[in-house]
Amino acid sequence: MELEKDKEFVIHSTRHTTASRMVSAGVDLYVVKEILGHSSIKVTERYSHLSPGKLVHAIGVLEDRID
Repeated sequence: MELEKDKEFVIHSTRHTTASRMVSAGVDLYVVKEILGHSSIKVTERYSHLSPGKLVHAIGVLEDRID
């Protein structure tokens, strides 16, 4: 990928991507915390970002249970 030539790339950025992808794939936030070695769940919450599609899916799950 030749990232060593990219002056804006820092390895720390991959933690955000890793956390977000795991949460988007349905991995429990507490499991993500342990895998990434975060000191608290608050740190994990900062690193993981939900996609709007996941929010819509969650509402759909609730609606399916009501019917």
